[in-house]
Amino acid sequence: MTAIKHIEHDFCTMTLREDGVLEQRFVEDEPYEVTAEELIKFRESFLLISNGVKLPMISIAGKQGSISADARDINISSRYTSALALVIVELPQRLLSNFYFKIKKVDYPIKTFKTEEEATEWLLQQTRMNQCVG
Repeated sequence: MTAIKHIEHDFCTMTLREDGVLEQRFVEDEPYEVTAEELIKFRESFLLISNGVKLPMISIAGKQGSISADARDINISSRYTSALALVIVELPQRLLSNFYFKIKKVDYPIKTFKTEEEATEWLLQQTRMNQCVG
């Protein structure tokens, strides 16, 4: 898929795809930890790429990723996110993510998936529903 805008971070790339989805892709096989500082950088990149417009986002986790306690404390609700699809292949990560989002409420739809195809389909469906409503 063609990239419209693209930003590189240490262990993550953020790309606005031609289908209107913001893709956040973490390194596949290297360990990484999302800290509060990194999370703030991601939010700044999201704002830069989106130009302040609400976008659906797909976040593709690497196999060895984690999030620090200080990053978990940051408010991740965003007036620029219309929906979030998390692609998490590893079962322990998926279980932790599902538990985390049961406790940490956000103001947009969020769902975890095993494949990028399922996640993209759901995001585009959410976008169509938002267009019908809004």
